[in-house]
Amino acid sequence: MVVMETPTPGLFDPEEYQPNRIDDAFHGLSSPYAHELWYFSAVFDNGYSMVNRWRMGAVMSETGREDVEFRAVGLVVYDPDGKETSTEAQFPDSEVFASIETCDVRMGDNHLHGEFPRWEMHFRIGDVGGDFVFENLTQGFRQPPDGVGASGAGWVIAQPRARVSGKLILDGEEIPVSGEGYHDHVWGVSTPEEGLGMLDHWNWGRLFLPDHTFIFNVAQLTEKLGSLSGGVLIAFKGEELFQATMGIVAEPSDFELDEVSGLEYPRKLVLKIDDPMINGEVILTVRRLLDSLAPEGTEGYYFYFQSDCEVRLDVDGEKVELDVQGQMHELMKPWE
Repeated sequence: MVVMETPTPGLFDPEEYQPNRIDDAFHGLSSPYAHELWYFSAVFDNGYSMVNRWRMGAVMSETGREDVEFRAVGLVVYDPDGKETSTEAQFPDSEVFASIETCDVRMGDNHLHGEFPRWEMHFRIGDVGGDFVFENLTQGFRQPPDGVGASGAGWVIAQPRARVSGKLILDGEEIPVSGEGYHDHVWGVSTPEEGLGMLDHWNWGRLFLPDHTFIFNVAQLTEKLGSLSGGVLIAFKGEELFQATMGIVAEPSDFELDEVSGLEYPRKLVLKIDDPMINGEVILTVRRLLDSLAPEGTEGYYFYFQSDCEVRLDVDGEKVELDVQGQMHELMKPWE
């Protein structure tokens, strides 16, 4: 569950929340329960979208963590019709390098590197891969002083919103792409019982509007832990951080059974925001369930949605009311 200190409107300096170069570096936590992830996603103008992960640390499974030297880079691509192409390659520790000073990760011939305001990644797994440049459209975000929250988990959003350019490689064919994307970095040390196993579910996503960018993260604990819920909304106006608030709740409805996972997911998610600077609601209606999968090394099922969005907000006295399409968000449900 997300717990953070909410800035006082008008009295905080956005620069205090700007990550340093070391925040996106490898943290090298020395524990059999350590894990670390660099995450990138993008929606392209030609209708393609992608999720790219660089993962290091212990593998998590239904029976607990098994491989403390798990190193992998993976790519999931969805074409304009929703067809999925997914691949992942694991590497021995001898073929992996990760800097503890800046974001610079190599796995075999695959390379991820960058600092504000530009990141690059180059990877190829068989006849699938890509070369991309992510350039910040907003400042980054991390909770001062180091991005580590009350739970001990670290979360740095190096690129809440980025301009993305480059090429996808599918079946050996190069496809030029451009669009918008997101990059964050999470790390921590936790046993399965202490980590995501505490959660009943977790909703995460981003909203890219003409003049605003919103990142939301809302979780609910298991019934055994009282079904408590909490979340955070991080808001940017133009390039600059505008507000970060815990005044957000998520109300799911219109549940449907997913045949792949055997789990239900909501086709409608209403985000209700109650903060002195941001008030109103955002309604996400699923247009397409892109995927439901349980990647190796994770603690549960991940649902990837592409949704249409109704925004009805008052942002610092300004009415922000519009409908936008194709917003990406996720739902995670841990193993039962």
